[in-house]
Amino acid sequence: MAWAALIMAMLIWSSSFVASKLVLVDFTPEQAVGLRLLLAAAVTLPWLLIWGRAHLRRMTASHWKWLVLMALFEPCLYFLAEMNGLLYTSASAAGLVTSTLPLWIALGAWLLLKEQIGPRLIVGLALALTGTLTMTLLGQTSEAAPNPLLGNALMVLAMLMATGYVLVAKRLTNELSPWLITVLQIWVGAVFFVPFLLLDPPNLTTPSATAWQAMVWLGVVVSLGAYGLYNLGISQVSAQVAGMSVNLIPLFTLVLAGTILGERLSIGELLGGALILIGILVALWPRPTSVPEQVA
Repeated sequence: MAWAALIMAMLIWSSSFVASKLVLVDFTPEQAVGLRLLLAAAVTLPWLLIWGRAHLRRMTASHWKWLVLMALFEPCLYFLAEMNGLLYTSASAAGLVTSTLPLWIALGAWLLLKEQIGPRLIVGLALALTGTLTMTLLGQTSEAAPNPLLGNALMVLAMLMATGYVLVAKRLTNELSPWLITVLQIWVGAVFFVPFLLLDPPNLTTPSATAWQAMVWLGVVVSLGAYGLYNLGISQVSAQVAGMSVNLIPLFTLVLAGTILGERLSIGELLGGALILIGILVALWPRPTSVPEQVA
């Protein structure tokens, strides 16, 4: 059940890179995220008013503190970095950078939770970062990626925000309903982006039908479905295991971006992507278990 939820979450998340590229044709990054989260908040309001109140009464001050911190990491700062990054890099490259998330989570667990890390993780992280740098420096500018250096750097920043989100979410899902956490993080994010919408209000009449369809997909299916499924999955497995499911994002994103947007990676970007995936395999490939010797 946990892995099924995580796989579906990764498929939906992968589609968000493609949908975001379609939305950004007619909206600024801040407008796109603000409208997306307001739409998701409106959809979840009936649940929050009818069934959510019982869950809210069980929340303590400590829960609220961690939830606000989690929502600040993601969706707030994560979406600011991701959506601005997608202005300058391709959806395919963004998916490859996102696949480094398990390594950042393991590094964060070492720094913050004092979990042990081995030499394979260090080598894997070095390979993945080399791959990201290679993909960035050798990436060719195009209509889909006008500034790969800036775009990929912002995607790496988004991964750091996502790392904080996963580490805090794991703590909260041990004590609170995954659906409640999903709804509340959406509401915190919506409130966070309201000032952006007031300072730069979008023209709601000019966007194309495609942009609006992508917006609805992001606001309802991605914001609710992906986060709900991921929070359900992470409530049943460890943070590092949940992070490993992110390895599916590059595959899903390459297929979707190639099919829907017609994106194709250059030779340099393919080389960098290969280094990223090799680094992940080096760091996370299961170690062979030793068989204890039998005593005659």
